[in-house]
Amino acid sequence: MNRFVAALCLGLLVACTSESPAAPRSAASGPVGVPGRWKLAFSDEFTGATLDLQRWDDHSSAEMDDGRGNMGNEQLEWNQAANCTVSGGELTMTARRETVESSSTGQRYDWTSCLITSTTAFTFQYASIEERSVLPAERGFWPAFWTWQAHGVEQHTETDAYEYYSDNPLKLYGTQFSGAGGHCEWRPPFHPGEGWHTYGVAIEASGTTWYVDGRRVCHTEATSDARTAIISNLAVYSKIPPDSGTSTATKRVDYIRAWVAL
Repeated sequence: MNRFVAALCLGLLVACTSESPAAPRSAASGPVGVPGRWKLAFSDEFTGATLDLQRWDDHSSAEMDDGRGNMGNEQLEWNQAANCTVSGGELTMTARRETVESSSTGQRYDWTSCLITSTTAFTFQYASIEERSVLPAERGFWPAFWTWQAHGVEQHTETDAYEYYSDNPLKLYGTQFSGAGGHCEWRPPFHPGEGWHTYGVAIEASGTTWYVDGRRVCHTEATSDARTAIISNLAVYSKIPPDSGTSTATKRVDYIRAWVAL
C-alpha cells in the first residue's frame, strides 16, 4: 500500500455487469476464477476465538515506527493486536479514535487499528492470494490487502491486491511494484462497504493478474522479484481523514487464503 505510483498504467477497465458477490467456497476449490491447478499453501478461516498468532504477526517492517505506525505514508493509525478480534467465523479489524504514544519515537497517534502479516508463518515469491471481506463505509479509511518483502529481502518488493479509499467507493486500486511495474484502477459495480466480496491477485512468473468476485479485472506482465509475506490492514487516511463525528470503523474478513501453482 505504498503511495509510490508504478510506471505502467493499465487504465480504467469497464465494470462487470453482475453485482452479486462471490459466495464462500471451499479452500480446496482453488482461488475464485483463477485458471490453472493450485494447491492450498496457507489459510485462515477465522473460526477460533482469538487471532491465531501462529499464523499472524500484528506488526510489519512496512510500518516505520516500531513496525506499527507510518505517518510518513499518509497513515494516522497505530496498529495493535487489541484491534484485531475474531468471533463468529470472522476477523474484525477496528479502527478506533484513541490516543497512543510510541515508546520508541514519542510520536503521538490519535487512532489505533489492526494490521496482520504472515511474515513469520508464510512467505512466497509466486502465489495466488485471496481475501473475502466487507470494507468500511465511513469516509477517511484506507483498507488494503497486499504483500511486502520478507525478512532478509533488501529491495522494495510489494504487490497490492487492492487498496480502497473509503471517501471514493467508485474505485479500487491494484499495483505491482516489481520490474517495470503495473497499476490497475477498476470501477466496481458495487459499494465495497455494503456487502461481502472476494478480492484476489495471482502473482505468477508470467505476470500479475487481479480478480474481483472471480472476474479478471487487470493484468500486467510485471511480477514479483523476491519473496514476500501477506498483509491485510485497515489504515486511517491522513489526506482525507474521518469526519469529526466518526469514532470507529471496521473491516470484516471472512477468510484469507493463498495457493501455489502445481
